Amino acid sequence: MTESLIRFFKSSDFYKGFVLALAILIVLIISHRLGHLEIGVSLTMGMFISAPANVPGSIRHRLIGILTASFLGMVVTIAINFATFSLWLLIPVLGALVFLISFISVYGFRASLVSFSGLLAIILSFAHPQTGSDVFVHAGLIGLGGLWYMLFSHLSHLLAHRSQTLQLMAECMEITAVYLKTRGELALEKGDKKELQKKLFELQTEINAKHETLREILLSSRRNSGQSNFSRRQVLIFIELIDILELAIGNLPNVHKIRETSKKHPEIMKPFTELIFEMAGQLEYLSKVFGEKRPLVDNKSIDVLLQRTAQTIASYKEAAGFSENREGALLLQNVYDYLQKQSQKIEVIQKVMNNLFEKDQMWLRNKDAAKFITQQDYDWKTLTENLSFKSPIFKHSLRLTLTFLIGFAIGVVFSLQNSYWILLTIIVIMRPGYALTKQRSKHRLYGTLIGGTIAFGVVFITQNEYIYGVLAVVTFILAFSLVQKNYKSSAIFITLNIVFVYALLKPDASNVIQFRVLDTLMGATLAIIANSIFWPSWEYLNIQEFIGKSILANRLYLEEINNYYHHKDNKGPSYKLSRKKAFLAIGDLNAAFQRMTQEPKSRQKELAKIYEIVVLNHTFLSLAASLGTFIQHHKTTEASRHFETYIASICGNLEVASHILNHHEISDEHPKEEINEAQKYLDDKYQRLTEQHSLETVEGSQIEHSPQIQEVKLISDQLKWLYTISENLKNLVRTL
Repeated sequence: MTESLIRFFKSSDFYKGFVLALAILIVLIISHRLGHLEIGVSLTMGMFISAPANVPGSIRHRLIGILTASFLGMVVTIAINFATFSLWLLIPVLGALVFLISFISVYGFRASLVSFSGLLAIILSFAHPQTGSDVFVHAGLIGLGGLWYMLFSHLSHLLAHRSQTLQLMAECMEITAVYLKTRGELALEKGDKKELQKKLFELQTEINAKHETLREILLSSRRNSGQSNFSRRQVLIFIELIDILELAIGNLPNVHKIRETSKKHPEIMKPFTELIFEMAGQLEYLSKVFGEKRPLVDNKSIDVLLQRTAQTIASYKEAAGFSENREGALLLQNVYDYLQKQSQKIEVIQKVMNNLFEKDQMWLRNKDAAKFITQQDYDWKTLTENLSFKSPIFKHSLRLTLTFLIGFAIGVVFSLQNSYWILLTIIVIMRPGYALTKQRSKHRLYGTLIGGTIAFGVVFITQNEYIYGVLAVVTFILAFSLVQKNYKSSAIFITLNIVFVYALLKPDASNVIQFRVLDTLMGATLAIIANSIFWPSWEYLNIQEFIGKSILANRLYLEEINNYYHHKDNKGPSYKLSRKKAFLAIGDLNAAFQRMTQEPKSRQKELAKIYEIVVLNHTFLSLAASLGTFIQHHKTTEASRHFETYIASICGNLEVASHILNHHEISDEHPKEEINEAQKYLDDKYQRLTEQHSLETVEGSQIEHSPQIQEVKLISDQLKWLYTISENLKNLVRTL
């Protein structure tokens, strides 16, 4: 708990909350001293509006996002304040603004935060209305507040850029360590299989998000600032973390197979198990050292366990003769090779942390580095393509607009105090999907009730304005820091902050708590009902698109592996780019499936089949990654035409599956005879090599495995498995 708190207070989220609070306090203190607090309030509103767009990424994107949010806040403030002269004018203006601003989200995550800034500006316009020429002065001050926050946060970012990047890298390292441990638990059947699989889905989605953020920060920084020692070290560690993930994904099938071997020889599993969890523990230790900038203590336990594992394999070979145990020995050797490569990756991270890396290690060219950053297309075509009920964002924008107008009407008809809290709850809670909206509604309500209870206790005990002031600042920082990490906790501190601010301004703070709870409950209820009845966007309507993207990404990844097998001297980025896209696609599919499981049972159509498809896609990616890592890290022979037959058939099956999902007719006639012939060739080749190897060795002696036998066996098994999965995928998508 203590370590978690220390890491939170050192995190970029807490730092960002602290910076915003400091920027607001400076403005409020100066404006109060000058006797113009109303100016400080307007400037503060500008900072509130701009702050959501300040998310990790390249400096250019961050600054553009904050400026866009600030400009949008000015426009919205002017439009709403002038429209309030007439209710008949206000309603269409309000509806148009809410729809158009929320529709901006089609441009991705950063755009969705700019969209939230615009919606927040609408709420603040109701909270702090202006008339006449004061509207333009107020809007100008909002823009000035946004500009002040942009400059202040940018200066703070430059001062703490290295520290924040280190923390983000440490978080990525820690999640990767948890992923390794969970992979090991799943492979060794330590716990409920479905729960572990679900945890892996969630972890991979989280890792993908971290990777995307780090790519943008590190590669953009490198292009702009050059190859500094600091940036080089960060990129090298990042590359190793991606490779560790690929190795972990790619070698799970081999670890699964060990269980069959270990039934006759249970002692075999122990060193492998210890080694897997020791590496996960070492990576977790490195994440703590990295984030806290502590001295690195050398640990030789992985080397000791590697030696013990190698001895176990040797003992296994000698137990009943190498010929009888050949397949088991090859399997163990493959897993040992994986663990050895994984340990080498961890060792490289240790060397980089000790600043002992080689200066001539591989480095991406600028034009190649740019390819790894996911570029968002901001053209007009993206908007027009989404002007359809097929688009979840379009339906969400309509749904949000209608719900917002209903909430506004309730506030007007019943003359509710601070009715804009209903609107604020709606824009904060409502998401395109039902599951996330329901989850955020619960968190918002729980947080409000808990925060209201705590606030009531504090207000009842003391009426000291200084205590209210200190608590208002502290709760604001915590609320803003936790909004992305833990929304329930954030909701608690948001409620506390609002109550303490009101307690400073008005004596009836207990009434504020009452209205806050009621308005939150009303807004959350409206949000959940709206997501259920207004053009609901159930996941079963969209998940086929995610399945199709994952299948396509897996096929392209396999094609790049095939290309790499033929041209290992090719140092271009195409292999790693295809790997990145496959990882991102499976992460998106995981997230979509998890959302589907949280929806009402009546809306979980074909859940069992979809779960099977998700698992098959995962297994396919694991096998493809296993094939890719083996080809990368081993000297291999020339690929035969039978290898090509297998790859063509597998890719053909995946292409057919993609066309079925898109409701296109395509011939899927792949002669089984060719596959049977290819498998027979590989089996015969393995048999010839094993017989030849047996003649060249003496039974019972210390025998080294043949690299060529290992290659034929692994590739043959992987191809057979990949083909079976591609057939199953093709048949399953037909039944959806």
